[in-house]
Amino acid sequence: MSLFKTLLLSNQAKVVFKTQNPLHKTFPHSPSFIIRRTLSSSPQEPIKKPLSLVFEEAVGLTEKAGGNESEYQEEKNGIMSELRELEREVRALKENPKPKVQKEEEEKEKKPKKKVTNLVELFGGEKMVEKRRRESGEATVLNDLSPFVKAFVSHLYSKGYFNKANFLVDNKLDFSYFDSKYGRDFIKSAAYKFGKDHQEIAQWLSSKNLKTVALFGCPSLDKNNVFAAKWLRKIFKIQEDTVCSQCMLKDSCRHANKDVWGIATRNLLLVHVMKVIIVYNLDQVPPKLTVPDEVRDSANKLLEEVIKLSRTT
Repeated sequence: MSLFKTLLLSNQAKVVFKTQNPLHKTFPHSPSFIIRRTLSSSPQEPIKKPLSLVFEEAVGLTEKAGGNESEYQEEKNGIMSELRELEREVRALKENPKPKVQKEEEEKEKKPKKKVTNLVELFGGEKMVEKRRRESGEATVLNDLSPFVKAFVSHLYSKGYFNKANFLVDNKLDFSYFDSKYGRDFIKSAAYKFGKDHQEIAQWLSSKNLKTVALFGCPSLDKNNVFAAKWLRKIFKIQEDTVCSQCMLKDSCRHANKDVWGIATRNLLLVHVMKVIIVYNLDQVPPKLTVPDEVRDSANKLLEEVIKLSRTT
């Protein structure tokens, strides 16, 4: 019994000595601590990284420990594919030195470009002009120029009335440039100016042809043409209601049966004659208006007389 107590007391003394003695503490790097730590740690438990290291790896301040084989392989494959693409482009350039874009641009330049005769066509306003002409009742279909008109245009060209025509290339007369609304309107403007410059011709024109044109009515609903036709009727003392009652355009005309007031002279003005006959000559009358052959012939004869008289006066 005394022996048992002696052993028990000695064991308790050893435990107190180990706990109280700082030299007897187990250090983390001691073999006994490593063995116990290894035995107590589970082999499947992952080793946790410090939060600061995880943050640095996430923002790219440090490389991930151990690397990633799959990411490296993907990067390698991407570089190889880019190299193959560069090789294909080099081979294509050797076979065809001109790039595809440059080749397409050269093909476009080879195609014939459409001739732009005025600013309206350049900025795509031709459709808008066509709409305005249809609403006003003007002709929208252009017929070929008659021999009388071609002779008159050539005469105007020789007199310098087309010097400011910007649609004539190198200021050379080409009748194909008059196959547009702008070209036809330029002819009318030149004819009006010609009439103002050659008033002396008016007194020599055929009264018979003038009266035939005046009796028919107005060539269009345009204000300039309407008042010029009314002036001719005033000169020949033709009543407005006589002409307007038979006119095919009276339902859409705002000047029907209205007389011309404020005429300062009773003399025939060539500019008014030109404003009327040139519409018949160019065949730019509204589609609803049917012009008799007698009226067309009289208008063509008057234009021919104007050309001949201007050469002699």
